[in-house]
Amino acid sequence: MAVGRHIAPGDVIAGYEVEELVGRGGTGEIYRALDPRLERRVALKLLAESYTEDAGFRERLLRESRIAASLDHPNVVPVYEAGETDDRLFIAMRFVEGSDLQALLRSEGPLEPSRAVAIASQVADALDAAHARGLVHRDVKPSNVLLDRQDRREHVYLADFGLTQSVADRGPTDGHLVGTVDYVAPEQVRGDDVDGRADVYGLGCMLFEALTGTVPFSGVSDVAVIYAHLEAAPPRASERRSSLPDTLDDVLARAMAKDPTERQATCQALVDEVRGALGLDPRPRSPRVLIAAVAVGVIALAAAALGAALALRDDTAAAAPGGSIVGIDAGSGTVVSTAPIASEPTHVAVESGQVWFSTLDTVWRLDPAVGTPVKVEAVGYVHDLAALDGKVYVARDGEKLLEGFVVPYDAVNGTRADGVSILACSLTASPALGLWAAGCPNVQQLEIEPNRITKGPLVIVPFLQPTTAGNVRQCLCAMTTGAGSVWVVGDAADRRVFRIAPGGTLTAVVSLPVGPRGIAFAGGSVWVSAPLDDVVLRIDPATNRVVDRVEVGRAPAGLAAGAGGLWVALHVDRRVVRIDPERGRVVETVDVDGYPNEIAVAGDDLWVTNDAG
Repeated sequence: MAVGRHIAPGDVIAGYEVEELVGRGGTGEIYRALDPRLERRVALKLLAESYTEDAGFRERLLRESRIAASLDHPNVVPVYEAGETDDRLFIAMRFVEGSDLQALLRSEGPLEPSRAVAIASQVADALDAAHARGLVHRDVKPSNVLLDRQDRREHVYLADFGLTQSVADRGPTDGHLVGTVDYVAPEQVRGDDVDGRADVYGLGCMLFEALTGTVPFSGVSDVAVIYAHLEAAPPRASERRSSLPDTLDDVLARAMAKDPTERQATCQALVDEVRGALGLDPRPRSPRVLIAAVAVGVIALAAAALGAALALRDDTAAAAPGGSIVGIDAGSGTVVSTAPIASEPTHVAVESGQVWFSTLDTVWRLDPAVGTPVKVEAVGYVHDLAALDGKVYVARDGEKLLEGFVVPYDAVNGTRADGVSILACSLTASPALGLWAAGCPNVQQLEIEPNRITKGPLVIVPFLQPTTAGNVRQCLCAMTTGAGSVWVVGDAADRRVFRIAPGGTLTAVVSLPVGPRGIAFAGGSVWVSAPLDDVVLRIDPATNRVVDRVEVGRAPAGLAAGAGGLWVALHVDRRVVRIDPERGRVVETVDVDGYPNEIAVAGDDLWVTNDAG
C-alpha cells in the first residue's frame, strides 16, 4: 500500500479486508474491516502519514500498543494487533457496535447525573487499570468513550489506548501535543512529566461536559483554550446548569487543578466524590482496579488493598448491594436463588454443602438452606479460594507489605486453623494432587496436616526470554488439576500455560495465541478463557497443544467443570454458558441479572459471583 493511496472497500491492509470508513480524526482514519483469519470484524485505525514519518513516535507507538493490548479489562477496547504495513502504522481493535459519548451529548445535551456518573465510573475503572500498568491515556474525551447498549445498562469501552504513553517516558512526545485541546492537562501543554493525574484532569473536563452540556473552557481559537487550561480558574458547573448543586463545583475544581498534586489521587476517587456531591447512592469500589495493580507489583496491590479495606470492613451483607451470589440449577438451566452482597464478590468455592465466597477483604459463608450470607472473618486482600476434604483454603495478604498467607477454615462451622506464610495469587486443590499455590514467579505444593499447612516442593516457573517491558509476567493468575498434573496459567503479558507433575517438576509449557484469564479441566481437556478475544481454548494433554477455539460470547471470565460440561461466565454478555466438551461448542445459555465473574460447581448446582454493575 503506497503512502497517500486512497483506501476503498475491498482493499486488504495488513491482512484485514476493508469494508467502510467509519471515522476520521487528527491522528488518522478508522475503518470497519474483516479479519478473515478469525472471521471477526475489527476497527482498523490507520495513523496519519505525519506520524509514520516520525521514527521516534513509530517505535514508541508499537511498544506501547503492545503493552496496551495486554490490558485485560472489560471497559478497555481490546487491541488485537499493532504494527506497520507499507509505510503506514495501524492498530486493529474490537469493533464496537453503537455510538460514542460525543454523539450522545450532541443529540441529547447534558445527561442526567446518574447516567453521567455511571458512564464515568466505567471509564475511571479502565483508566485506573491502565495506570496500574504504568500507562497514561492522555486523550480522555467523549469521542473515545464508546457506548454499547446491553439490556438496561450502557456498557462503556474506552478507546485509543494505542496512543498512550508510559509513565517512564518523561516529557513531551517529540513535539506532538498528545491530547485534545478541550480536555488536555496543563502539564501536557507545558511538556512537564505526565502521570495518571493527567487523566484525572481529562476525566474531570469530560464529566463537566457530560453534566452541563458544555466544555469547561472555550475560545475563538485553540490557543485561547490552551491558555485557559494553563491560567484560567475552573468554571462552576452549577452556573452552567442551575439544577446542579454547588457542592459539585469544588469537586470538579480539584479535578481540574493546575497543579497535579492537588487533584484526586485516582480517577475512581474523582467519580466517587462527584457521586457524593450529587447525592447519588454510593457504589462500593470495584476490586478490578486493585486486581489490576498486580500488574505493577505486589507492593502496589498490598498498599491499595490496605487503603480500601478501611472502607469495606462491615459486619453485615445488607444495604446498597454491589453484587450477589447467584445459584443456578444446571438441570433446568434456571436461576433459583440470588443472595445480595454489599460489596462485589470476587471468588467462590463450595464444600460440604456450604458456599464460601470473598469480597475485597472479607470471607463469607452461605448456607443454601438459609439463603443469607454470614461473615466469617475480615482479613487482608483475598486472592483466591480452594476447597478440599471439608476445608476451605483462603489465599490472602497479611498486614505488612509483601506478607501473605494460605489459611484453612472448617467449611461448616467456619473455625480457622493455622495457615502458612506464602504470597499466593491463585490456588487449586484436588483429592489426587492435594493443595497447590501459585504467585509470581513460582508455584509451591502445600502439605496438609491435621491442624496446619506446611510448604512442600517449590517449582521454578521461568519468565519469557529475553525479558522486555511488554512480556514480564506479573502473576500466575489461575490454576487447575487434571490428567495427573497441575496446570497453571500466566497473564496477558506471559501468554503461556505451565504443566507440573505431582513431584514438582515442570513438564510442559504451552504457548497461547491470546491473553488468558481462567483455566479448568473438563472432558479430558484443559480449557482456558480469553476475555479479549471472546473465546475459550482447548488444550490436549496428550500433545500439550492448543487444538480448538470455541467462540462463546463477550468477555469469558471464570470457568468451572461439572454438571454436564464446562461452564463459562460471560462478564459482558451477562450470561453463563455451558460448553459440551465432546462437541466443543456452546449447548446451553443462562441469563443472569448482573455481570458474572467466577463459578463453582457442586453436583447439579452452580454458584456464580455476580457484579451488580
